[in-house]
Amino acid sequence: MPLPGPARVSHTVPVSDSGFVDEAPPGGGRPPRAPRAPRHRDLPAEPSAAPGPASGARSTRRSWLATAGFVALVVGLLAFGAWAWSARVHAGDVAAYESLAGEVEDLDHAITPLGHSDIPPCRDADEGSITRSYPPSTGPQPAELVDYLVRSGWTQQPSDVPVYARLTRTAEGHVLTVDVLAPSDISLVGSLSARSPASSFGCLLH
Repeated sequence: MPLPGPARVSHTVPVSDSGFVDEAPPGGGRPPRAPRAPRHRDLPAEPSAAPGPASGARSTRRSWLATAGFVALVVGLLAFGAWAWSARVHAGDVAAYESLAGEVEDLDHAITPLGHSDIPPCRDADEGSITRSYPPSTGPQPAELVDYLVRSGWTQQPSDVPVYARLTRTAEGHVLTVDVLAPSDISLVGSLSARSPASSFGCLLH
């Protein structure tokens, strides 16, 4: 009768003939190590987000506001420049008119008028005007009036009837004009008309 052989050990239990385990479990019996979390520098860079419709609208609005601000600044500078230049021109026009008014006033003390009219520049028209009327029976002789103006620095110019004499002089860069109205040398002066030219640009803002 054959002797029974050694008991067969299941193939699932790795033991040797002496009863010791032949192989150690992987890792020497230590529990498996948890995977290491990736560090920040190891993370892949996130792609930059593409500008969406809202971002484009904000950019367009900023561009529009910058353009509008620039245009407003240019318009403001131009308006200020026009105002400053207009004020300067107007000041010159007024100074010339005041010079004319002062000379006519001096004439009034020498030859008393019957009626008068003073219109500064920019009130009814660009130019300023001054008129004096004289009595039809006691007014001055034309030669007398012209002689007074020539002695005051006016220069007589050629003229046509009914203007007996035209006289000019310059003040503040403006050519002032005085017309003496009389039908002839032997008649009395009917009226005197003085004008001071002015710039329409000077009247622009006044």
